[in-house]
Amino acid sequence: MMTSAVAMPWSLAAETILRALAHSVGAHPNVRAALAAVLHETGRLGEARLEAFEALRARPDDAAMAENLVSIDLSMGQPDQALPMIRAQRLGRPLDQRWIAYEATAARLLRDPLYTQLYDYERLVRVYELEPPPGWQSMAEFNAALTEVLRKRHLFRTHPLDQSLRNGSQTARSLTAERDPVIQALLGAFAAPIADYVAALGTDPRHPISARNSGKAAIKGCWSVELRRDGYHISHVHPEGWISSAYYVAVPADVGDVSAKVGWIKFGESGFDHLAERNPACRAVQPVPGRLVLFPSYMWHGTVPFRSPTPRTTIAFDVVPT
Repeated sequence: MMTSAVAMPWSLAAETILRALAHSVGAHPNVRAALAAVLHETGRLGEARLEAFEALRARPDDAAMAENLVSIDLSMGQPDQALPMIRAQRLGRPLDQRWIAYEATAARLLRDPLYTQLYDYERLVRVYELEPPPGWQSMAEFNAALTEVLRKRHLFRTHPLDQSLRNGSQTARSLTAERDPVIQALLGAFAAPIADYVAALGTDPRHPISARNSGKAAIKGCWSVELRRDGYHISHVHPEGWISSAYYVAVPADVGDVSAKVGWIKFGESGFDHLAERNPACRAVQPVPGRLVLFPSYMWHGTVPFRSPTPRTTIAFDVVPT
């Protein structure tokens, strides 16, 4: 949710169009919800909440309408207003990772111990250094081959509009569909860390991640992201995942700055700009070629922008229980 001067002309134009549409077709809930999103983006939270509330009142069973209002309430620092809607959605959509993230955000604002249970960074963010697959002498040799393979698959010059990355590109289809031996070797190398992570989770039925643990898991989707200068990921979650990941293929030199942490993956900072000061990141992991990071799909994560002209190339995947 950008609030910079660059975003304002687009936001003002969108607001003008939506208000004209509302004038011509009436107070349609879809129009009101879209207007709420634009007002939220520009920081006019009170107006945004009114539009989102009326949209949800017209469509009380619409999860998207509920999410719109919840995101505004959390941005306003009003978790008490958001919690009844969050808990209703958690009951109706227990596997949707967004609602776990929203509940964790509300708990953090309320200083509820539930937050530390859901966002137990020490236990749930795990780092693995991969061994080179058979046929390669080192991870440096393997990642060099992988970089060449991925370069042919990064066909777009700009980021997709519906994803978290900014100033970069994403591969168009899941890498699990690729037959290239280098990609297949990497997917095979992920198996042991995934098994270790799943085993460490346990099966506590009171926790949303361990309650789903069947002891077996499979990669559901896998893609590569190449961030370029000034590139980053906004804080986000993976709604359809269970365990999510970041594997580092190639990184710019400035990620070595342990003070600035540019290019690092960060955890805990919610995806609501207006909460950034109250909900800062609580954990950050340095990207190192050959390193794999695993964490819950409901955990807010993003990256710190970097300035180097050298691309930051990663592979990410979601894992689900089988």
